[in-house]
Amino acid sequence: MISDAALIRELKTIAGAGHVLTGAQTMRRYLKGHRFGEGPAVAVVRPGSLVDLWRVARASVRAGRIIILQAANTGLTGGSTPEGTYDRGVVLINTMRLKGIHMLNAGAQVVCLPGATLFELDRELRPLQREPHSEIGSSCMGASVLGGVCNSSGGALVRRGPAYTEAAIYAQVDETGELRLINRLG
Repeated sequence: MISDAALIRELKTIAGAGHVLTGAQTMRRYLKGHRFGEGPAVAVVRPGSLVDLWRVARASVRAGRIIILQAANTGLTGGSTPEGTYDRGVVLINTMRLKGIHMLNAGAQVVCLPGATLFELDRELRPLQREPHSEIGSSCMGASVLGGVCNSSGGALVRRGPAYTEAAIYAQVDETGELRLINRLG
């Protein structure tokens, strides 16, 4: 396993020194949820592209670190911040620089990048007389679309119907410990 210092150097090469946070004060807002959840991390990394997100995740996995992916960190469920102790170091990857909403089929469907917020999605859908998939308690705090889908999709959405995935691309650690890109986009 490589040292934290060596991993941090590699992460800075990938994401840029200004987007790899290591000091306790600079990391605090990312490591503490609004309601609950707080814990340590080796670094907070804010990648600026999906390729950089992949490279940061791959470097962290190869270094034997735990990855926590975070969007807006509204912290209502505690899933986006470290909690308690872990058997190895944590790299928290904040996706809020990865903005973008792409309309498909004249707005019948949308593709939202990990940093897109429910506010932004609502603004894009309003002219089409459509609403976001969910309105969660943290919507007023700038919640991400990603967080909304993860935490409340399918919950109380009888009127609009659940958000769902027809196609996906995601990362998965395989049985050998390597990060693999799984492409189910069709």
